[in-house]
Amino acid sequence: MELISIGKISGTHHLMGTVKVSSNFDDLSIIIGSKVIIKNVKGASRIVTVTSIKKLSPKRLAFDFEEITNKTDGVALSGYSIYVRKDILGLEEDEYYASDIIGMKAITTDGEELGEITDLMETAAHDIYVIGEGKDEIMVPSVDQFVKEVDFEKRVVIFELIEGMRP
Repeated sequence: MELISIGKISGTHHLMGTVKVSSNFDDLSIIIGSKVIIKNVKGASRIVTVTSIKKLSPKRLAFDFEEITNKTDGVALSGYSIYVRKDILGLEEDEYYASDIIGMKAITTDGEELGEITDLMETAAHDIYVIGEGKDEIMVPSVDQFVKEVDFEKRVVIFELIEGMRP
């Protein structure tokens, strides 16, 4: 069973134990009624049931859990990350999660190895692949002009770079 993090609890929303969650996912309504795993950085975890999700702002949600019924219990979850089974979210054929891409090898259409994809940044226009680190870091917009192929079996992304993209 493969899990994916869908957000992080940042505090409570009101006295009934509703928690505020920072998340990059647009629509998580599919997980209402599902059990999720919440974990903190020390490794402590528990299973809770999502009863409702409300959008507070573009990247902030309010979650209600069946097992959390008061502010004290909600406050105790601050800093916990929320994980769901990856298959629950149901991706379209050409969609993938950032966590699927990070760690893949980046090569050019000529076969030159560029390094490992270390991050996927979100911008208003499109995502940006970050390849390598530090002074050797390369940033490539996630658009068809530059991203030629994503091969999940081989764990490789093929890019066509233009002049000025390299450090």
